[in-house]
Amino acid sequence: MAPVYAHEGPFKLLESPLFRLRKEDPSNNDESLYVASEMCAVHNLIVRGLNSIYLQAPHIKPADEKDFTAYMDLWCILVNTHHHEEEAYFFPWVEELTGEKGLMAGNLEQHKAFHGGLEHFMAYVADLQAGKQKYDGKKVLELIDNFGQVLTEHLSDEIPTLLGLKKYSAIFTGENSLKKKMDTMGKDAMGSVSLSKLAVMFANIDVEYEDGLWKSWPPAPGFIKLLLRYIFYPLNSNETRFGACDKHGRLQPLYAVADKE
Repeated sequence: MAPVYAHEGPFKLLESPLFRLRKEDPSNNDESLYVASEMCAVHNLIVRGLNSIYLQAPHIKPADEKDFTAYMDLWCILVNTHHHEEEAYFFPWVEELTGEKGLMAGNLEQHKAFHGGLEHFMAYVADLQAGKQKYDGKKVLELIDNFGQVLTEHLSDEIPTLLGLKKYSAIFTGENSLKKKMDTMGKDAMGSVSLSKLAVMFANIDVEYEDGLWKSWPPAPGFIKLLLRYIFYPLNSNETRFGACDKHGRLQPLYAVADKE
């Protein structure tokens, strides 16, 4: 059986507007283009993680159940943190600055659409960690099937919304620039979790995606990224082995697949 990779599905990665348009119009340096594209990088991190869970869940051996459960829990933390930052800070900030109440309401409604299914998945993972339920790969798939498509559709639909903020470019300047707000949100999100948990996040960042466009992402100090990749990634190999990418940020064959049974 050929190696299985997390970028192959079942949920589709996003193409960033920056990658799509940079050859068509290299002079286009609108800030909304960059912010929407950076959001794609965040969303693709989530998608790779979800794909890695979905593809490996049916093939997890009893000896690996505890570690895989911890990996799923860290993915849940990532998604929760990201959407909390959006709902609590980014969306209200955009609406206040533009004076357009309800501008981001569509995004909030989509959050609500997948929230219930995601909560059921998170509750199951919590029960596994507490020893209240037994691991069942089929149940993992069933739970993801209840929210995965709606979640990934939202991740895609949010990008045009961000691109649409171009009409407010005169407002998003100086200290109120979109990029500064996005960077602050990213730093806050990274600062809210431990280096060990961040290392597992890095296990789903593909530095070669879109011809290496994201090789320097995320915008964190270089020494922190080196620590995460070459110290904390191997230290947390119990979880990072299930990730889409190796410690260098290159796609790796998934650990738990059918031919290893």
